[in-house]
Amino acid sequence: MAGQLILLPNLLSERSDPKEQLPENLGKIFDTLDGLIVEDAKSARRFIVRFSKDLLKLPMETLNEHTEDLKVLLPPMKNGEKWGLLSEAGLTCIADPGAKLVDLARLQNIDVRAIPGPSSIFMGLMLSGFSGQSFTFNGYLPRRRPLLDQRLEVLVRNAQKERTTQIFIEAPYRNNQLFATLMELLPRTTKLCVACDLTDPNEWVETRTVQEWKKRQSPDLHKRPTLFLFC
Repeated sequence: MAGQLILLPNLLSERSDPKEQLPENLGKIFDTLDGLIVEDAKSARRFIVRFSKDLLKLPMETLNEHTEDLKVLLPPMKNGEKWGLLSEAGLTCIADPGAKLVDLARLQNIDVRAIPGPSSIFMGLMLSGFSGQSFTFNGYLPRRRPLLDQRLEVLVRNAQKERTTQIFIEAPYRNNQLFATLMELLPRTTKLCVACDLTDPNEWVETRTVQEWKKRQSPDLHKRPTLFLFC
C-alpha cells in the first residue's frame, strides 16, 4: 500500500511566532513522519527543532531548483512510508519546486495531503487593499532592460484592461533597484503596494499611487523579503 506525502507549512520569517502562524497540531503531524523532503537542510533543521529535537533524527532529502531526478524521492512512499514536503518559507508548492513532486506522486497513486499555513502572496494581497477577485503572481520579472520594460508594459495593460492585480517578487538585494524602475516605468496613477517582512516584527505594508510614492523618500528594501503588487 502506498504511503503519504504531506505538504507542510513553514514560517515566512524565522522571527515569527509559530503559535500565531502555524496550525496547533503541526508538531504532532511531524511526529508521524518517516522522513522529510526539504529545499535547504540547514534552514529546515532550524525550523523543525522548534517542535522537538528528536525530529533532527528524521531522514532528509533535498528538493530544490537544482534537483534533476525527482522520481528517486518517491520509493519510500511507494513502500508505505509517510514523508513531509517542506518549503523554504510559507506554503509548499506555491511558487516553489514542490509542485512537480506532487504531480509525480499523484501519478504513482501516492496520497497527498496539504496542511494550511502562511503565504506571502495571499497575505500581501489581503493587506494591499487590492481586489482578490482576479490576480496574477508573476514570480521574478526580467532583470535586464528592455525586457523588463516590455514585461511591465504587458502587466500594466493587463491590470488596466482586466482589472487584474499584478504580484511579483525580486531577490532581496535587488529590491531597491526594482522599486526605482517601477517609479520610472509605471503610470503615475497606478496604485503600488510594497509588502515587506510579512509576519516579522518589522512588517511594513504601504499602498500608494506612483505619484504619491514619488513625493516621499524611497523605502529602503535592501535584503528585506518584499512583495510588490500593483493595479
